[in-house]
Amino acid sequence: MKRYKHVIFDADHTLISYKLDEFAALKILFSELGLSVSDDGLEWCNHLSEETWTEHGLYDVDNPRIQKEYHVLYRSHVKWIFEKFFKRYPCEADPVQVGKRFLQLLGIGGNLLPEAEETLAYLSDKSGGKYPLYVATNGVADVQTGRLKRVEKYFQKIYISENLGAIKPTPAFFERLLKDIGADAKDCLIIGDSISSDILGGAAAGMDTCWFNTRGQENTTDVVPTYQIEKLSDLKSIL
Repeated sequence: MKRYKHVIFDADHTLISYKLDEFAALKILFSELGLSVSDDGLEWCNHLSEETWTEHGLYDVDNPRIQKEYHVLYRSHVKWIFEKFFKRYPCEADPVQVGKRFLQLLGIGGNLLPEAEETLAYLSDKSGGKYPLYVATNGVADVQTGRLKRVEKYFQKIYISENLGAIKPTPAFFERLLKDIGADAKDCLIIGDSISSDILGGAAAGMDTCWFNTRGQENTTDVVPTYQIEKLSDLKSIL
């Protein structure tokens, strides 16, 4: 079994739950706005979030235009969510300011996925494990930093695309990460749920890859992950 010198984790849908963090932030936000929103309303707002994310190309991380504008679009897309939401739930608040407040509240989150903390504690050399661990995540810096507070103690460093000035899967993201770590790609394993950003980007950089595929998705690309797992504790048989 290969011994790695550096183990790198994605954040969203790998260690932390965006949906749970989003729901928690929305509940506080709507309370502050004096809106009574049912669980169905929260689900609908989540649908709007997915819809606007898709409409504005934020899933298209291989698109050069999106790569260049990703962080601006990320901060803007929340305004579009609330513009749509307030058509069903009338509110006089400015969607721009509501969007900014939502991102502040989102940064308070950090709902972990099952087995996340136990696995990090097992692996991290900061808690008696064998590996220096890192995070490599797309997102805006203040939000991701806040959401990872609960587990930051396990990591040597957290790399956020907004701070690096490049997103996964671009070569620039991985080049800057590797340079800062002082690592050779061949000594690294990256673990993530996204074929398009984690697996394709990591493989192109020369890393071994581990696809965290909890939903039994089909890999429609030509890149074959080095490993595939369904739960985080499966890493104990790899590392």
